[in-house]
Amino acid sequence: MVDFSAVLEQLADPHLLFVIVLSAIYGLVIGAIPGLTALMASALLVPFVIFMDPLPAVSSIITASAMAIFAGDIPGALLRMPGTPASAAYTEDAHRLTLNGKAAVALGAGLFASAIGGLVSALVLTLAAPSLARIALAFSSVEYFWLGVLGLSCATFVAGPSLLKGLASLFLGLTLATVGMDPISGIPRFTFGSTNLIGGLGLIPVLIGLFAISELMRNANADFDGRADIRRMGPIVTTAGARIWPHKLGLLRGGLLEHVRLNPGHIQQP
Repeated sequence: MVDFSAVLEQLADPHLLFVIVLSAIYGLVIGAIPGLTALMASALLVPFVIFMDPLPAVSSIITASAMAIFAGDIPGALLRMPGTPASAAYTEDAHRLTLNGKAAVALGAGLFASAIGGLVSALVLTLAAPSLARIALAFSSVEYFWLGVLGLSCATFVAGPSLLKGLASLFLGLTLATVGMDPISGIPRFTFGSTNLIGGLGLIPVLIGLFAISELMRNANADFDGRADIRRMGPIVTTAGARIWPHKLGLLRGGLLEHVRLNPGHIQQP
C-alpha cells in the first residue's frame, strides 16, 4: 500500500523543488533553440545527475525533457522554425495564429496540450503498463508491417486536402530515408562515395533545412509589420484555457498520442 503522505513529503522537499525549477529553465532554453532536442537536453544532464540522489536525478531529467518538448513550440509559433521534431507537425498552424495576432492562443494551446498529454501518459503508464507489455510481447513481423503501413497512410491523410501533395511528401521522405548504410546487407546506399552520408540524413538537419532555411530566405527581403509582436501576446494561460475547453475531446486524443510518443517501448520489438 502506497503511503501518500510520505510521497507528498518527499515531493515537497525544497531541494527537490529547486532542482525541478532549474531543470525546467534549462529545458526551456534548450528546447527553444532550433536543432536542440529533448533527448539532447537529457543527455547533457547525465554528467550532473550521476552525482545526485535518485529522486532529484530522475525528476531533473523528466522535467528537462518535458519542458524541452513544449519549448519547441516557441520558435515554431513565433519564427516558423520548430525547436524540436515534435513541434514540426503543427508549426504552420501555430505560426499562422501568430501572424493573426493570436500568439498567446498558439503557445497556450501547446502548453496545455503538453502538460495534459504528459499527465495522461503517466496515468496510462501507471495503470496499464502490464497489459501494454503483454501486447508488445505478442507483436510479430506481421503486426510491425501493418503498423508501418498505418503510419505511412496517416502521413498522407494529415498532408491536407491534396492527396497528390501528401503522396509526393511521403515518397520524398522515403527517398531521403534510403540514404546511408543498409541495415540488413550493410551496403552503403546513395552515399556517392562520401563517408559523411554513411550514417544517413539526420532528422534534425533535415528539419532545420526544411523549415529554418526556407523561412530565412522567405523573409530576407520582407518588411516586418508587427503582427507577430510578442508584446501583443497577452496572458497565455487565461487566453488559451478558455479556447481549449471546447476542444477537450481532441485534447484527450492528443494526450493518448502523446503517451505513445513518450513511451515508444510498448510498440518496439522485444
